[in-house]
Amino acid sequence: MDKRTFDRTVWGLLLAFGVVVPVLYFRWWMPVTPVSGDPSLFERGLGTPLLLWLNGRLGTFLNFRFLGSLSWTAIPLLVLAVVRWKRILPWQRSLALFTILGVLVIGVFGGFNYRYALTFEPLFVMALFLFLHQAFEHFGHSLVQRRRYLLALVGIAVLNTALAIDLRQRTKAANATFSSPDTEGGSLKERLDSSPQDLEGWLKGMGVAATDTVLVNNLPVWYYRTERPGIYYWCGSDQLFLEDGTPFLFHDRTDAEVATLLRDSLHCRYIFSTKELSTFAPRFQTFLEERCTLLGTEHRDHTLHRIDAP
Repeated sequence: MDKRTFDRTVWGLLLAFGVVVPVLYFRWWMPVTPVSGDPSLFERGLGTPLLLWLNGRLGTFLNFRFLGSLSWTAIPLLVLAVVRWKRILPWQRSLALFTILGVLVIGVFGGFNYRYALTFEPLFVMALFLFLHQAFEHFGHSLVQRRRYLLALVGIAVLNTALAIDLRQRTKAANATFSSPDTEGGSLKERLDSSPQDLEGWLKGMGVAATDTVLVNNLPVWYYRTERPGIYYWCGSDQLFLEDGTPFLFHDRTDAEVATLLRDSLHCRYIFSTKELSTFAPRFQTFLEERCTLLGTEHRDHTLHRIDAP
């Protein structure tokens, strides 16, 4: 490959995956309202077969919403590493193999949590700039030419960020319950902190004794803000996290049996959740509405329910 072919290839990739694909992704492919019956899939951007691949199985590279506009560059770098496998250094082969295996593991599980893929982001960025540095040296690019590439990378990063913010603004307009730091009012500190301001005082005000056990629906803040006993639970997977395992709560049980299990076996009388998290499992939300009494809603939409006696 000569310098001219290299430049055409790189500029073509930057235009295609740095501009065209992100515009299609944010403006057409990413929905602003749920397109399936599972709100968790919409929240994670996996609600269509196309998005299952872009944000899920290939999300380590193509989840533009959370991973930005540079992760995709790892694809041509890995292809180049495989093609030149015998000519690259041993540590480069090890790094490429590690990356491929990691991406396969994340992809097999559908990329359901983008944070796993996010762990590769620093590696991809470092690999990209190391590759460009070596390529610039090899082909003899001038300082001006190098700056053009770097400015292009900055430009597509800014474009990606603007498109991501625009998507959240449009999602907020289409869904009254949607919230993110850039769609809410108040100071930046207030927008980034979604935890209860005075959890202990709020619980006391509703008559919850310090010894009462509470079912905590996927809210780790409980353990940071209070010493009260809590049973961790995630309604999205219907799993209780107990000392002896992670059994299901609703699976193969009626609502009456669930209420009895919580009150009599687990000695749990209250449920701590949020309006948004409760919607991730219709069965759980129905249980709150029909088998529990809402005691209060905190100003950041945290809810506390008391489990009614059978």
